[in-house]
Amino acid sequence: MPPARPRRLWLSIAGPFFLFVVAGSIVLVLWMQAAGRREGRAVFTALARTNADFLHNAHLPATRQMMDYLGHLLNMRAFLRTGTTLLPAPDDAPLRAATSSLIRLTPAQGVTSLENQFEAVAMPVQSGLDLLLVRPAEPSFIVLWRPETLMVLGCFWLLSVALAWSIARGVVQPIRLLAERLPYIESDPAATLPGAERPDELGDLARAYLAARTQIAAEREKRRQAERMALLGRMATSLAHEIHNPLSAIRMHIQLVQSAPAAELPAAAIAAVPTLLAETARIESLVNQWMFLTRPEPPLVSALHLDEILAQSLRAHSAEAAYAGVTVQKDVPSALIVMGDKRRLAQAMSNALVNAVQAMPRGGLLDISATRCGSCAALTFQDSGAGFSPQALEHHRELFFSEKEGGMGIGLSVVAEILEAHQGRLEVRNAANGGGVVTFHIPAVQGGIGPISPIGPIRGTAPGKVEAL
Repeated sequence: MPPARPRRLWLSIAGPFFLFVVAGSIVLVLWMQAAGRREGRAVFTALARTNADFLHNAHLPATRQMMDYLGHLLNMRAFLRTGTTLLPAPDDAPLRAATSSLIRLTPAQGVTSLENQFEAVAMPVQSGLDLLLVRPAEPSFIVLWRPETLMVLGCFWLLSVALAWSIARGVVQPIRLLAERLPYIESDPAATLPGAERPDELGDLARAYLAARTQIAAEREKRRQAERMALLGRMATSLAHEIHNPLSAIRMHIQLVQSAPAAELPAAAIAAVPTLLAETARIESLVNQWMFLTRPEPPLVSALHLDEILAQSLRAHSAEAAYAGVTVQKDVPSALIVMGDKRRLAQAMSNALVNAVQAMPRGGLLDISATRCGSCAALTFQDSGAGFSPQALEHHRELFFSEKEGGMGIGLSVVAEILEAHQGRLEVRNAANGGGVVTFHIPAVQGGIGPISPIGPIRGTAPGKVEAL
């Protein structure tokens, strides 16, 4: 599953940028408002000075009508102050409340706020006579709530969001693609990565990913070749070791035949033939296993009687079991038919038999049974040996894993491969009362199971028993 897209990175880039733009634009508007107020106060002061000079130089009469006319002309309130008297007298409640402040206002104070409702400035006209101009004060931050200000800010913020998204996308998109593909760098089939053509740091990152992928692929191929060579070496060593013993036996019997007197030569040759055939069959079995491991082919499937294949394997290993003192008990329905490759299933059974016999070096009982489980036949080999160790239960399918001295460690691995090629499976466990249990699950032919077919006497034993396998 691809990893989740790194949306947090997008927010971490676009979020601070947008917040900075919003805060900066608000601060800028407030600064511009403050600058405008300073400039407005300067203009207000200059206006009061100009009109005071005009009244002084024109020698106009100081009347109520003159102040009303001046106020109307300037769009504000105009007063003349003599001592503690204002002309005209304030006629509305807010100005009457600010009368005392107007009387105390001096030219040196400049523009002064009155009751947070008015701004006033005093300018001398002549000795003992001052001109006072009063205008409504503009509330703080009012510029922020003006429709035109909100419209400009809204458009600016929308453009900022688009710019933030564009910048963040240019950074996040290549990183997201890289994050999605990084977990699969070993199996990434793409020859390029979007953003690798960029000349910036993101392009360097994409090119580093491609270089790392190429290097990993090269290292993986080198490792695969090294593992193949190591496996080939272990296979060759194991095969040479296993073939050495039967070759020595063949050489010894041939030398015995060669050294026999002419009169005893036929008898010596006849006596050596079974051993020669058995050792040759052993070498053939080893070679077949290696051929299956190194060059597996699809099985040639046909309907087979399970008990017939098992009987063939029992006869092939009867001498080995007899030497170990192993008794075999078989309970396999004669009508149990499976679908498989006769040669390969015989190989798998032979491997299971050899493992069971070797697990009982001082003799014991090997119980072989078969039952039908749904669409499969379950063929079970249960020995009375020491059972499998925890390590063997975990690694029984691994090549060259063996806890037996001189063992090659390919028996059960080959069995598992053969059964899986037949759409079956291998099950390995320990019995509750001790001993190892190996079960083959093989696809079976649909139909009933006939009566149990006893094993024919081998070396003079009773039916159903094989004293030495």
